Amino acid sequence: MSINKTQRRPAKTIDAIVAESLIKNLALKQIAFLVLSLVLCVISLNASKALAAVDKVTSSTTLTLNTPSRSFAAEALLDVGIPTLNDGLYLTDENDTVFPEVRYAEAIYFSNQLGKVMEKSGAWGAIRVTPNSDVIMDLYITGTIFQSDGETMDLEINVIDSSGKKWFKQRYKQTTGKYAYDRRLKSLGDPFQNLFIRIANDLLDYREKITDQNAEELRTISELRFAKKFSPEAFDNYIDQDRKGILRISRLPAENDSILIRVRKIRERDYLYVDTMQDYYDGFSQQMHLAYQDFRRSSYDSVVKARQLNTQGNKQIIAGIGAILAGIYGRSQARTSMADDAGTATAAVGGFVLKSGLDKKQKASEFNESVAEMGSSLEAEIAPQVIELEDRTVTLTGTVQAQYQQWQELLGKIYEQERTTP
Repeated sequence: MSINKTQRRPAKTIDAIVAESLIKNLALKQIAFLVLSLVLCVISLNASKALAAVDKVTSSTTLTLNTPSRSFAAEALLDVGIPTLNDGLYLTDENDTVFPEVRYAEAIYFSNQLGKVMEKSGAWGAIRVTPNSDVIMDLYITGTIFQSDGETMDLEINVIDSSGKKWFKQRYKQTTGKYAYDRRLKSLGDPFQNLFIRIANDLLDYREKITDQNAEELRTISELRFAKKFSPEAFDNYIDQDRKGILRISRLPAENDSILIRVRKIRERDYLYVDTMQDYYDGFSQQMHLAYQDFRRSSYDSVVKARQLNTQGNKQIIAGIGAILAGIYGRSQARTSMADDAGTATAAVGGFVLKSGLDKKQKASEFNESVAEMGSSLEAEIAPQVIELEDRTVTLTGTVQAQYQQWQELLGKIYEQERTTP
């Protein structure tokens, strides 16, 4: 008898085949619904966390503004220039609700707010908001607005002194709560006052590490830079630059130097113009304050509501899609008419949930558009400036930067005229 090397497996019975098929279908259903359930649970948890973060109440307690631990000599008080902040519009994309008119106004407003907070510390000389960094000061504070939507403010601050030495560069971010805009709380100040206080305190901490002698040297460097700007041939050799680009005093002119005296008079006139511009910045900030606070309050409500609707909308959209897929899967696997009807009903409910989610996304978009309409009322314009000098009246026109450029050109002409006058 020959023996087959390959043994045949026993044939499956009909009952075994049916049982195996049922087990496979049951396993597929269980796996599919298990995955879907896990996805929806994760979405639900994330949505709950997002809503909790949106509705949380943040502290509105004002931080303490630090004052100097020692008195600074008058000659060591540094004059501070705060060029209007970079509006940061180049950092935004199509998903950001940022309005150029508002952001331009904020760049001025935030610069002025920081200056006012620093003045209260009593640690500095003159603090001026300037059109740009061309205005020669002892210390410059520049910055970029990364975010400002009524709920969150995010600024990057860069501090550099007249010698070119960097003090520090740091991001400051604050998220405020709903009570920051509660009209019933009359004692509340600016919702983001603490952010400016933090910046002012960090500046003071750094200033206190500098000796009064070093501070006086910075003031001298500023004066020599200004003199070199108008008379480079006379003041070119008074300051040097090291390998790191830091300016150092190489020698000093005599106090009775006629050219230095003339340059100091020109600088006093420059201060006259910068002070006139400061009056403009102060007036601008005062005029926009109430309207801007209303805008920020509305923006805050819109940002929070839009995010809630987006979160709810995303949740419902995904849940709706999941229900539709579950209904389709149920119909495809249905063995009875009752199961088929159940699958159809599940898919229909999913379609309703999906539509509801899309509707909420649309409402979120409408909230953002309503803020855009309010933002258009905060356009920043500057009127022509009329400045009275001893022998003439000067009218400057255009933007703040354009007017300062015109002023610098005029100062150059005045300097040359006085230099050639016997």
